[in-house]
Amino acid sequence: MEVRRLMRMWEQSREMTRKLAGAIPPGKEMFRPAPGAMPAGLQVLHCVSVERTAVAALTGPDGRWEWDQGLDLEHYPTVESILEVLEEQTEATRRYFAGLSDEDLGREVKLPWGEVWTLEEFWANWVSHEAHHRGSLVTTLRAMGVEPPNIWA
Repeated sequence: MEVRRLMRMWEQSREMTRKLAGAIPPGKEMFRPAPGAMPAGLQVLHCVSVERTAVAALTGPDGRWEWDQGLDLEHYPTVESILEVLEEQTEATRRYFAGLSDEDLGREVKLPWGEVWTLEEFWANWVSHEAHHRGSLVTTLRAMGVEPPNIWA
């Protein structure tokens, strides 16, 4: 795959996430559809946090995966603050992709859970991970009584 194609997949995924995040009604960031479910706002912040961790690990000198990014509902309690940090990370990841070559996608990366993937495999799986959380966010919005925006148009 080429970097530009992978980045386009990621950009499309991110735009869908942004639309759903923007549909969370103010004051409903902590809403959970069921006990044990991740709150609406945390679905988005989790994606931002993991992506921030990944970009830092993939670009840092020691390749360390530092999971605690401080991206939680205590620090980002409003839809507005969640969208702001989502956009900040989106820009950081765009810069990351802009620095990659097609050859870089074949580089192997040791993941924190022990597997070794190429960068292409990692980012393809990342897009899938974000899609999983979008699905959860759609369900959460519906449980709130909110009709999710059409993310496919």
